[in-house]
Amino acid sequence: MLRPPPAPQPVRRHPAGPPPGDGTRVRGHSVGDGRAPAANRAAHGVQAAGGGRRRVGLRVAQVLPVFYRDQLDFKGGGDRYAYQLARALRPYCDVTFFTFGPRYRESERDGLRHVVLPGGGGNPHNPTPRALAFAARGFDVVHAHQLRTTVTSLAAVLRRAVRKPLVVTDLGGGGKSLTFRLRLYRWIDRFVCISDFSKSLLPVAARSKAVVIKGGIELERFPYHAGTRARQVLQVSRVMPHKGMNDLIAALGDEVPIVIAGKIADDRYYRDLQKLAAGKQVRFLIDAADGAILAEYQRSAVTVAASVYRDMYGGRWPTSELLGLPLLESMSVGTPVVCTAVGGMPEFVVEGETGFVVPPNDPATLRERARQLLDDPARATRMGRNGHEHVRQYGFDQVARQVAAEYARLLD
Repeated sequence: MLRPPPAPQPVRRHPAGPPPGDGTRVRGHSVGDGRAPAANRAAHGVQAAGGGRRRVGLRVAQVLPVFYRDQLDFKGGGDRYAYQLARALRPYCDVTFFTFGPRYRESERDGLRHVVLPGGGGNPHNPTPRALAFAARGFDVVHAHQLRTTVTSLAAVLRRAVRKPLVVTDLGGGGKSLTFRLRLYRWIDRFVCISDFSKSLLPVAARSKAVVIKGGIELERFPYHAGTRARQVLQVSRVMPHKGMNDLIAALGDEVPIVIAGKIADDRYYRDLQKLAAGKQVRFLIDAADGAILAEYQRSAVTVAASVYRDMYGGRWPTSELLGLPLLESMSVGTPVVCTAVGGMPEFVVEGETGFVVPPNDPATLRERARQLLDDPARATRMGRNGHEHVRQYGFDQVARQVAAEYARLLD
């Protein structure tokens, strides 16, 4: 949930689109056919990375179909997942990370080649691309994030035309597309799912091509904190109705301090939360800096994820919480968690060992479980240590190794 580092200085800019040619040359690097077969490059990439040597032979496009007007500004865990996976894959392959914006530009960011392709449309989470370099023949693998987008639909058609593999990870975003209407998911070679729940949401015909690789999290950014915790409860997420923050306020707002940290994604809901919080011990931390959010994880006695399938307005969210990234971040820091039995979140919490799972829309049970941790600091500390050890398996280094192995299998 933390923001990315400050935007880098661009190293090359094209005002109207990609460089002249077929759109497959990125930052001076041709992504045309290489001499070595892709399968050999893939296998060598996995082996070399395992031996600690950097391998850049396999050419991979990581595509995040999101329109950013200026610099990258991640709104939620899905956007961050795509970016961090691209970074973590660098020891295994030569990665180009694609997003969309008003004009073409290239830059290096955290050692990662970042290409912004021109795009438009009314939905920033489902842009219409005006350049197709993200699906070029020269990439051995294209990995698109979000299933329900125009970009992914086009990638399915284009990659099938050149007989090159397309991998898709659905992160719960996007918008209207032809992916389901035309059943283009049949042309996707592999689905990498971040939870069992996310796999269950795929069309039945696509599940045989799906693999579940749970996680990931930037472990180095969320180190274990052994310090004293304040008697406060934290929820980190975008301010949206299905996040269930109103239930958290109803459960504990009169008893202990509550910190709600995140970006406002629904103005009406935020206004209603402020009304519910009036006269209670609730503090809103909106658009906070990275360090401030990390400090709240370290300071809090418990982190809550109170998401729901049915919000306070009667709206339904059947695909809510494919992962629940704040739970992993909190456990990594050593803060135990309480989450609702919504989406994929229960898959990452060991009941009674790293936290508790409670029914959604049930403030009374949420209060009871949170109070067990608030009233027993020794137990909370023990569960926090358990959580820290538990989430190590979900680090991006582990996730990237498994994803790279899937690329190799596709190209074998």
